[in-house]
Formats: sequence, C-alpha cells, structure tokens
Amino acid sequence: MGFIDTALTMVTLAIPIIIGYAAHKLGFMGGEFDGAMSKLVINITLPCMILVSVCDRELPPAEVLLQLLGLSAIGYVIAVAAAFVVPRLLHASESGAYSFVIAFGNVGFIGFPVLGAVLGPDAVLYAAIANIPWYILSSSAGVLMISGVPEGGVAKVARESAKRLLSPMLGASVVVLAMALAGVNDLGVLGDGLSNCGAFTTPAALLICGSSLANYSACEMVTNWRAYVACAMRLVGVPLLLFCVFRGIAPTQLTLAVIVLGQAMPVATNGILYCLMYGMDAKPVMQGMFLSVFASVVTIPLMALLVA
Repeated sequence: MGFIDTALTMVTLAIPIIIGYAAHKLGFMGGEFDGAMSKLVINITLPCMILVSVCDRELPPAEVLLQLLGLSAIGYVIAVAAAFVVPRLLHASESGAYSFVIAFGNVGFIGFPVLGAVLGPDAVLYAAIANIPWYILSSSAGVLMISGVPEGGVAKVARESAKRLLSPMLGASVVVLAMALAGVNDLGVLGDGLSNCGAFTTPAALLICGSSLANYSACEMVTNWRAYVACAMRLVGVPLLLFCVFRGIAPTQLTLAVIVLGQAMPVATNGILYCLMYGMDAKPVMQGMFLSVFASVVTIPLMALLVA
C-alpha cells in the first residue's frame, strides 16, 4: 500500500475519532458510557476480533510465527531500554511518565484496527502474536516506570502484574497462537458469530478515542515541549530503530511491517490508569496520548511507506 492509500486509510480512521469528539461535546458520549463501552471492547469484541484472525486464511508456517514472537519480544526490550535512557536526557521530574510514553503504544485498542486497515486482515493474526510481550512488559516494566519501586518492592509489582495478565485479550492471543501453530483456521458457525461481534471493535474503539480526547483542554495538551520529544520517539524514533535492527532478519515482509508499525501506535491509555493508581501526575501521559493520536495520522503512513 502506497503513501497516498495509507494516508487516506488513516484519514478514514480519523473521521470516527472526530465524530466521537463531537458526540462527547454534544452530550451523546462521555463519562460512564465511555467506561462501559471501553470495557465491552476490551473484554468482549476485541478478543472476538483476535480469535477470528486465524479463520479462512492460509496460515504461515509455525517457524515464522515463533520467529515473529521472538523478534517482537526483542523489539520491546529495545524499546524499553530506549525509554529508560531518553527521558533522563530531558531532565524532567516526570521521567518515568515519559518513559512509558516512549515504550508502550496502544497496540490493542487502536493497533489492531489500524494494522488491519493498513496491512490487511492477515496483519491482525500477526499482531495478536506480536503483542504478547506487550501485555507482560506493560504491566511490569510499565508500572515500574510510572511508580518507581513501590513499598513492598519488585515482588509486589510482580504479583500485581501477574493479576493484570489475566486479561481476555492476552487469553485470546495465546489461543490464536496455539491454533495457528496447530494449523486450525476454521471455527465454523462459531467463527461467523465471533466475526460479527468483532466487527464492532474498530468503529467503537475510534469513537471512544475521540470522546476521550474531548476531556482535555487542547491548549493545556500542546504546551509541553518534552511531550513532543517523547511522542517523536514513540511514533518515529522507536519504529525507525527497530526497522534498522530487524531489516534483513525478519522472515517475511509482513513480520517486519507488523513489528515496526505496531511500535508506531499512539501512547497506550493504561499509562493514565497506572498514574492514577499510584498517585502520580497523569498529565505527561495525557499530553503524550493527545499529541500522538493526532500526529499518528501523518506518521503511520510514513512508517507504512518505509516498510512497504
């Protein structure tokens, strides 16, 4: 897919975000409605979308999927390492928040719909497998970035992280990996039902994203220069770094594209939840999320052109 086609796809995806923003301002969305709808997407429709990603398509060889998982894990380790270094150079008191902004993109809520739209339906299967390390690291290293080492030490973080890993999205991703390795690509009438449910994910996620942005004052979100640096690393720096590392190593072009574009997503929203959970200032993460959602309309087509 060329730059123009990808850019048009991103504009198409941006329209529901704008509609969600307007719906919030008009009083149709927001508050408890957004919370309930988010839970529905994360716990029901997105896992359905993941589960049917193996259906009715030729599955890649097992070694390709295992290489994808391994390269993705290495990619996240590289991203986390960069995220610990760069914010220290900014001399910011909220360096942990900027570390989270750099390291963790919204690979689920926004990533699956965008990758499916830009790279095609096969990318959803690859993304489900490539995102498995994200669930582990975002709930462990991500928490440490936000909170530092809390009272109770790393052991407490490990226990809490293990609880957060018990999520429908991770469960669906593990099931999909097992099915793909076993060569199962047909769920029959169950797959048709899950597909109908999963189709709700993309429009719902984008509408909620737009409604969430309406909670913030635009002026307050765009006046922090450190947030721009962190967003540049999130959307361009980390993907470029991984492209240079994995180019020539990735077993297929789709593997490379999913890893690079998966790392080019806007900031993960669970960073805000971690800030609130541990009593930290959530504004840097909010600023990063606000800026990265809008900037990604331009940067994702550029990254897609790079890996095309």
